[in-house]
Amino acid sequence: MTDPRRGSNATDSLANRLSRRKFSGALAAAGALGLAGCAGNSGGGSTPTPEDEMDTPMETEAPMDTETETEETEMAPPNPDVDVLNYALTLEHLENAFYREGLEMYSDDELMMADSLSSFSETLRMQVPEYLAVVGDHEAAHVDAIAATIEDLGGTPVEEAEYDFGYSTPSEFLATAGALENTGVAAYTGAAAAIKQNAVLGAAAGIQSVEARHASFLNLINGEVPYPNAVEEAKSVDEILEIAGQFITSEVSSPAPLDGEDEPMADRKADNDVSDVDVLNYALTLEHLENAFYREGLETYSDDELMDASVLSDYGEELRMNVPDHLRLAGEHEAAHVSAISDTVEQLGGTPVEEAEYDFGYTNPSEFLGVARALENTGVSAYAGQAGTVTNDAVFGAAVGIHGVEARHAALLNELNVESPFPMAVDEPRTMSEVQEIASQFIVE
Repeated sequence: MTDPRRGSNATDSLANRLSRRKFSGALAAAGALGLAGCAGNSGGGSTPTPEDEMDTPMETEAPMDTETETEETEMAPPNPDVDVLNYALTLEHLENAFYREGLEMYSDDELMMADSLSSFSETLRMQVPEYLAVVGDHEAAHVDAIAATIEDLGGTPVEEAEYDFGYSTPSEFLATAGALENTGVAAYTGAAAAIKQNAVLGAAAGIQSVEARHASFLNLINGEVPYPNAVEEAKSVDEILEIAGQFITSEVSSPAPLDGEDEPMADRKADNDVSDVDVLNYALTLEHLENAFYREGLETYSDDELMDASVLSDYGEELRMNVPDHLRLAGEHEAAHVSAISDTVEQLGGTPVEEAEYDFGYTNPSEFLGVARALENTGVSAYAGQAGTVTNDAVFGAAVGIHGVEARHAALLNELNVESPFPMAVDEPRTMSEVQEIASQFIVE
């Protein structure tokens, strides 16, 4: 049970930290992280609005006149999510230090002129320093928020280590950035099921998808596929630490096991009126929509028409010539999601919802790319909003893996529409009703 003394003040302190970093768009999701000190919230979508001006109260001295109360204080078990958060913090420290050091070492001009970017247009190359600075700000915000929440839960945050990242050129810096971000996605995907409280889970899902957005863009500029898999790969703690250990040069504490004995059940297993079949059919409704969207759009427009879309006019041939293949791969992912979710609904004894008829409203390739962006970003928020409502561990793990892939899609589509691939430090969740209102605009029958 969480300590009622660590309640709204945890939320306020975390929200204020993020607000001071001007990540107002991430406030709702990131604020949920601080709510871990309150009673568990079994819903997946909304979070209370923090009061900006509330100060953290002074600590009260523990009573000294009875041995019983002292013993009870000493015997209080640590919050089980502290171990998961410290594991995440270990990785966020590493990423934060990486960007801080690299962006101090290389000027904007040096980054833009990296050999690995030579085939890209000036438009994309000019974005790289700005976007890397944003990614660095995100990682710093994650460090601050996670460390503060660990303290609010009564734990001790792990400290930043010393590192040697091994790059010696801007191109090597960009390649290492891509490796670290993809590793971060796999770490969050693998650890999510160990989180006990929905407030922590919701924020972790929002961070996982932002890490996936970072990885998508870095894959793009490193000449790799932005989203290589239909479902994100989950890596274990040992696998992640083996990778991270290559960069750590000082002594660090090993993370505690994420699922020890006698730990409480996850809040997402709490009773609620939304069954796993209900959640899966909700996800399937969106996957049907996205699958039909790509299928119809790629039948409507040729590769040449897509490459010549006016919205892409400022980009060079290197990026534009790969757009049709990137869109086809996104479509294949959505089709794979439809098949997998439909099969799972049937295995759970349910009836999969069927594909509807749609009108997506686009009239040219640029509008098609604009609708794609809107749909993918909606998909990210939909999965984030339902993260805490799935009971079955296997279903939950797959849903987290799909969530990250939707974020990778969204990052690329944002980029193609000349918008930031990762506009927030923490992706914002939406409720079922909010997502259904958006989806209904395209459903005609």
